[in-house]
Amino acid sequence: MKLLCICDAGINRETVAELNKLPDLGAEVSYYDNEMMDTIDKVMECMHETELKGPEGYPFPEDLLELVKDADIIVDHVTPITKALVDAAPNLKIVAVMRGGCDNVAVDYLREKGITVTNAAWRSANAVADATLGMILAETKNIARSHAALKNGRWMKDFPNNGNIHDLQTRTVGIIGFGNIGQRVAQRLKGFEPRIIVHDPYIPDEQIEKLGYQPVSKEQLCREADVITIHLRQSEKTEGFIGKKEIAMMKPTATLINTARARLVDEEALAQALADQKLQGASLDVFYEEPLPSDHPFMKLENVTITSHIAGTSADTIHNSVVIIMEDLKTKLGTGHF
Repeated sequence: MKLLCICDAGINRETVAELNKLPDLGAEVSYYDNEMMDTIDKVMECMHETELKGPEGYPFPEDLLELVKDADIIVDHVTPITKALVDAAPNLKIVAVMRGGCDNVAVDYLREKGITVTNAAWRSANAVADATLGMILAETKNIARSHAALKNGRWMKDFPNNGNIHDLQTRTVGIIGFGNIGQRVAQRLKGFEPRIIVHDPYIPDEQIEKLGYQPVSKEQLCREADVITIHLRQSEKTEGFIGKKEIAMMKPTATLINTARARLVDEEALAQALADQKLQGASLDVFYEEPLPSDHPFMKLENVTITSHIAGTSADTIHNSVVIIMEDLKTKLGTGHF
């Protein structure tokens, strides 16, 4: 069983050293360093582009076409696995993606050919849930805003949300998307004791209730929540899930958090609502264009906390990627899945 691991600046040979244990299960392991992604900035660029355009929307090294021809298994991080690459690998049986999603992989094409696709579904769930709590507090308690003012020599006491700074215990938090990340956000929020309401178009209400939370419609959540945080996966069906209509339903004192994907939210409508003070605030880690342009409206607004797509950044995220994929491969190899 021949396994090819495609490395980059995010996940390198040292990071995936665990794969060296697979020869004990009959796998011959080899490595390839994608020099087109030799910096974290290039890795992030590829992730962003493939999320928007799919695997065909970003180049891959042409010499991979020769290297994959004998591969039974490909372990990958963000390098595009295109139809051409799949066609060049006639023995391919599984593609293991060390990411929470598979935007860089031609999933439908692989499945048409009977090739298994697996991924590290919850690899960044804890990191993003932690960051989400931080983003909620940073915006509603003016932590980042006060920090920035002090760094610029101002002792700031007058904030955009003066008169509406509350304890989370007295607030309603609405969670949109209740998968690996949404559930972890809810668990972390419990210690703050807010009312928690949940909307997920893909999870039955009964399942949400069994987990101990109150399911509501998207409209009810938008109307009632003081803090709204979104954790859906981006797709054609979820793009613009929070648009002009949904933002208009929200309380003018509400705060919107997005640590998921930019295009889940209508960025223009959100910026306008913040500028018109029809929404109290927002905390955002993701944007239509990254890096965020210096002339973007968010750069000028005082009622938004913005970070540079760092919610999933954690040494544990990378470790989790390898552990999850390793366990899956060991199970498949050990049970004769192939």
